[in-house]
Amino acid sequence: MALDPYAPCPCGSGKRFKWCCQPIHVQIDKALQMDADGQHDAALKLMDEVVAEHSANPEAWGRKAQLLYANGRVEDAESALQKAFEINPNYPFGHLLRASFRFHEGELPGALILFRRAAELYDPEAKDVLGDVYSRITDLELKLNRPVAARAALAIAVHLLPHEEELRKGFEALFGDKAPLPLSARRDYKFMSPAADAPANRRAAWDQALAGAASGKLTDAARAFYHLTQDDGSDKAAWFNLGLARAWLGDNRGALEALERYVNLETDDAAAAQSWALSEVLRCGYGVDDDTDYHEESIFFQLRDMQQLLPVLQEWEQSRKLIAAQILEAEQALTGLLLDTATGLTVAGVASHSGKIGAYLILVGDLLRLRSPRKEALERVSEELKQRTALGLQELRRVRGPLMVFGDTLAEAVTFPVGVSDQAEAQRIVRENAQNYFEDRWIHQPLRSLGGATPVDATEGTLRKKVRGVVQFLEECAVGGVVQGYDFNRLRRKLGLAETPTAASATTAVAAPPPASVDIASMGASDLAGLQPDALAPAQLEQAYQTAVKLAAHDLAALFARAAVARPPQPGNTDRFAFWSFLTQQALAEGKTDDALNYVNEGEKDDCEHNEGRRRNDFEWRRGQVHVKRGEADQAKDVFDRLIERAPGELRYRGAATEGMLSLKQPAQALRFADGGLAKAREQNDRDSEQYFLELAAAARKQGA
Repeated sequence: MALDPYAPCPCGSGKRFKWCCQPIHVQIDKALQMDADGQHDAALKLMDEVVAEHSANPEAWGRKAQLLYANGRVEDAESALQKAFEINPNYPFGHLLRASFRFHEGELPGALILFRRAAELYDPEAKDVLGDVYSRITDLELKLNRPVAARAALAIAVHLLPHEEELRKGFEALFGDKAPLPLSARRDYKFMSPAADAPANRRAAWDQALAGAASGKLTDAARAFYHLTQDDGSDKAAWFNLGLARAWLGDNRGALEALERYVNLETDDAAAAQSWALSEVLRCGYGVDDDTDYHEESIFFQLRDMQQLLPVLQEWEQSRKLIAAQILEAEQALTGLLLDTATGLTVAGVASHSGKIGAYLILVGDLLRLRSPRKEALERVSEELKQRTALGLQELRRVRGPLMVFGDTLAEAVTFPVGVSDQAEAQRIVRENAQNYFEDRWIHQPLRSLGGATPVDATEGTLRKKVRGVVQFLEECAVGGVVQGYDFNRLRRKLGLAETPTAASATTAVAAPPPASVDIASMGASDLAGLQPDALAPAQLEQAYQTAVKLAAHDLAALFARAAVARPPQPGNTDRFAFWSFLTQQALAEGKTDDALNYVNEGEKDDCEHNEGRRRNDFEWRRGQVHVKRGEADQAKDVFDRLIERAPGELRYRGAATEGMLSLKQPAQALRFADGGLAKAREQNDRDSEQYFLELAAAARKQGA
């Protein structure tokens, strides 16, 4: 690229090119052209002459390094470039050239640091060069899954090169309204203003930081906001701006630290949630693996024999274990998605079950890569592939890194209804799977983004603001994907994040029974607490109880369970062991062993009178456990003896009896129950139970049996 005579000189002298290095560039450009024409030796000889004559000029050494690298003399190129840096450590083209070296070596993080260093050192008027540098920064930030930094870099490139239509189109495709990224990853974030009562000197420092950002000097802006936060640690706007500036620089870890401080200080829950959704985006980027709840695992294989793999892939495609398979002719690659199915591979015909994400497959030449956001599923698919292909695959390496596709944050919620031709039915299966995952499992998972707390426990203060942001992020990731039909407001209601009803409406809700159309299963604990048990229909009362159990709202679950057993049983629904069992367990957890024993007695009586005593053994099992908790060894032993006599093949009763005796320090009785369980397990050829009873017997002997 020809250099503008009136542009700042690339040697970093601060002078214009015309009055600095242009004279020696006549020879430099000639040498570079000779090399391009294939006259490599002559080009190197001419460049040596330039360096000999201008040995104190970093540009001479830098261009020699460029020529040497182009000719494959990497070590010599590095040595020549080091000579340039000895003359001028802030040599802009030198940092740009070294960044290119690292990029071609595949050292992307290191290359990115050097490209950013070059961008800081080049004169702001060197717009053509800077536009190219920021375009490269954009590409690298995207490869490292840091879209916030990529957007900022590309915006600077567009500003520097307004005539480049391709840059504008690229920006719109990546970050426009129709772009596939979640909104929090492509939002046009703005710095916050200082407090209205901020003193003049603080406003001046703020303006200086904004000026640095406007000129593309993001490092200056980040440094300025850092000093502002150190001067006043309670300034939430300064903390937000510091976090944003660091995010634009690709410093995701530093950005997370600043945004954490901001969210702690922010009193506007919606604003705090939006910032925490941004934090979730940053956690998915390179360099913060320890702080994220989302990872991608990859296994790389080398094919020894393609003919052993192809029949397996063909069979999987016919049985719909391999879906979305396509051949990319330009890349000469095969891609597809392998499903992780609960019932395994259907050998012939079409599978009629649903499958979850197992692994994404890409085959290029003799190299095969399996990657997945679900580690256990990846292992299952990998093992099956290795078994089916015998010795046709050699595992090369395993890699764990950041999640590169934001939609994969929802991998556990996604299911593919294989073999279901009716679209409405397929959508129902997908929606209900997502509903079960988010509302039954996800809410109980400890999250790093919540400091190890579970969503269902994040009900107050900063944690409440954060969980709102996490849900917002997931909802954005669902847009345009398989689970976009799931209503995330259900999840918000479950977590008590929906708008709180007014006192008047709440009073009305308690006074009157809810209509049959009310979705109790989607309620959170606060909504459930507003229900009046006596006003609920039997099915609604049972649903309220089940929902409270899933939310771990034990007091509410007990309230609904007591209301349920206080009513006469409904025809066709006379089995109420679940209610009585929960009440027993809750009483034991509270140390109320008398109440627990009463619940067992009342429940067994209820079962005998209305359910033909079908649950008698289960109530006796509970009775034995209650006696254990009460320290009543003889009563517990008698109950377990009667229970085992009635159901000799039920191993769980023998296990409960053994564990109970061990906890009561009755080793002889424990060994008796364990030996009986061991014999029965061997009779049933139950290897897992056999090992279990062997361990119990060993524990009994250790106690002195």
